[in-house]
Amino acid sequence: MDEERIRELAYKYALKNAVEHGGKANVGAVIGKVIAEDPSLKVFAKQIAAIVKEVVEKVNGMDLETQKKEMEQFSYEVKRKEREGLPPLPNAEKGKVVLRFAPEPGGYIHLGNLRAAMANYLYAEMYEGTFILRFDDTNPYKAKLPYYEAIKEDLEAVGIKPNRIVYQSDRLEVYLDYLRKLLEMGKAYASFDSPEEINRKRREKLPLEGRDRSPEENLEILDRTLEGEFEEGEVAFFLKVDPAHPNPVLRDPGIARVIDNVPHPRRGWKFNVYPMYNFASAIDDATLGITHILRGKDHENNGKVQRTIQEYLGLKTPIIIAFGRLKIEESEFAVGLSKRRIRTALREGTIEGWGDPRTLTVRALLNRGITPEALRKFFESIGAKKTDITVKMDIIYGINRQIIDKRAKRVFFVEDPILLEVEGAPTVEARIPWHPDVDMGERVYRLKEGIQRFWIDRRDVEDRFRLKYLYNVEVVERGEDKVVARFDGTEVGKERKIQWVPFQKEGSITGEVLFPDGRRVLGPIEFWAQGLKDGEVVQLDRLYFARVWRNHGEKITLYYAHR
Repeated sequence: MDEERIRELAYKYALKNAVEHGGKANVGAVIGKVIAEDPSLKVFAKQIAAIVKEVVEKVNGMDLETQKKEMEQFSYEVKRKEREGLPPLPNAEKGKVVLRFAPEPGGYIHLGNLRAAMANYLYAEMYEGTFILRFDDTNPYKAKLPYYEAIKEDLEAVGIKPNRIVYQSDRLEVYLDYLRKLLEMGKAYASFDSPEEINRKRREKLPLEGRDRSPEENLEILDRTLEGEFEEGEVAFFLKVDPAHPNPVLRDPGIARVIDNVPHPRRGWKFNVYPMYNFASAIDDATLGITHILRGKDHENNGKVQRTIQEYLGLKTPIIIAFGRLKIEESEFAVGLSKRRIRTALREGTIEGWGDPRTLTVRALLNRGITPEALRKFFESIGAKKTDITVKMDIIYGINRQIIDKRAKRVFFVEDPILLEVEGAPTVEARIPWHPDVDMGERVYRLKEGIQRFWIDRRDVEDRFRLKYLYNVEVVERGEDKVVARFDGTEVGKERKIQWVPFQKEGSITGEVLFPDGRRVLGPIEFWAQGLKDGEVVQLDRLYFARVWRNHGEKITLYYAHR
């Protein structure tokens, strides 16, 4: 913290505030102006308040004319310029910025997680800095081996390539060393209170058992714990702050615990004392050289615990930038964002994996045809705003539509099929472009003279309509399972133009579309769709965009993307 600069800013704004209010400046108003000019100073709010109070007393001791004269040495014009892209980071130097994304390998990352990953990565890219992917895997109950690779794959799929990958489970020895230091300093202690007792005492602002124990005794308990003398739930380690702290989170928070009922997926049974989230994060953020942390404001209390740990140990504290909550409207999804609901659905067999379109995981969005470019543009647009944001998926769909519209072949598929018989039709060779505006080639259908049969959507049946790229028909008879019509010329008019699939006695192909709400729609899909590749994004003509999930030949399964 540059105290001289803060005094100068405080003097500048104290003078202005005093002149505007009859010679008396307000401390709170001046503090607000100082921090507004340099938001990175917010972390030093207490120190700044003391300096501002002193400066305001000095300014308020001047007469009004002196205050006005002193103001002349400062410029109060705020220059605003239009800025594209992300706003600058406070105290950031090109090439020296280090940011991180720290997921727990307890599931695939979802759209909410991706916001933190993308924000940190985009800033690292912007400042030619370092982006660290750090796996917070100190809870053996939640960390599972398949999720490590899945997270790396999904990040790479959306264009996020870490400069370094760190596993907290590789650093368990480091955390134990720092735990010993805190115990030696008398800043932490062991307690044999049960979890129920801990919760009760915290509510009642009472000290935990063992709070007055000596550092030597605490170190001895740690050694005995490491030797396996105490079992899971029998002892835990706590940071010594204040049992009656007004913020419940700072009432001697837990920093380490015993876990000996399950092995760690990467370290096996080697360890039985594991750091808790805030302790491991505080050590890593300081010792890995993290300069800035962008994360949700729901981590505000975690940040206070982590900063206290760093201050106790004399470690560097990164600049924390909190962004607002990102709420996604999930009404169209059967499962959505919740990893708990996804795990339950997986165990019950109601979804086909973490990438099922009924979820909002990154894998599911990619499987549906949402492009990495669309996700990047979306997160660039919302940045790291402090205000909470409620997002309709239509916003992401709109961005994606602009990207894929020129890439997607148009394919005929009928959702609610009814048989159409056309009488008096001539021999026709229909040459149908795969895209109306972009040259992607064409497919050809040959139809012989006489009665021609098609599958069409029963919702499209009107008295007169046009089969796209073929001819017009006029309906002469409607039934439950069949519509009879007659050929009515080839001239293109104002008739409704509908997609169609030729009726085939043999060799027909079924299309199946899986929707986010759990619906499955089956219907005939055109013969030439057999050439579609797994992963290809198409537009099912006049319906919606979808991504080919599996082309099995006889059946093609697609994931719905959006309209």
